[in-house]
Amino acid sequence: MSDGATVDLAEYVAETLDIGPGTEVFEVACGAGEFLQPLYDNGYSVGGLDAAPKLIAEAKAAMPDGRFTTGFLTELNPAQPWHVVVCRAFGLFPDVDYARGVLARMTAKATHAVALLDVPEARFDRRWMLHAFAEIGVSAVQMEVVKTSDPANPCFNVFARL
Repeated sequence: MSDGATVDLAEYVAETLDIGPGTEVFEVACGAGEFLQPLYDNGYSVGGLDAAPKLIAEAKAAMPDGRFTTGFLTELNPAQPWHVVVCRAFGLFPDVDYARGVLARMTAKATHAVALLDVPEARFDRRWMLHAFAEIGVSAVQMEVVKTSDPANPCFNVFARL
């Protein structure tokens, strides 16, 4: 079940990317699908990938029409396109090379947009992010500072339209 902040975030992403019911939204490192639940409840097609079988089972139980898969992020299949690909776990990636690889797969999988949420600036500064998207061939990138409870650890969101 999603809390109010998660519902607000899902609505904000949908508004920012100008998407509506019927849009396919795929989340990388989706966990139990908390972010996707409010979208699912409002008529979006949802799916995701996570390495934890238990969490994927929870997502499938909560959203039976969703398309969820257990696997590692390096197994993200760009040959199966989705309109929007989202990641809220970018800051947990082990290093920039891994992050760049996942970002390239996300971008190849998305047909409309990619969203990276709550990216810690201490790990991935904005210049690095712009450079990574430019290497992939994406130039329509919007970044914004996220208000956090800890101002010493600033985060930002990235919305890239394809």
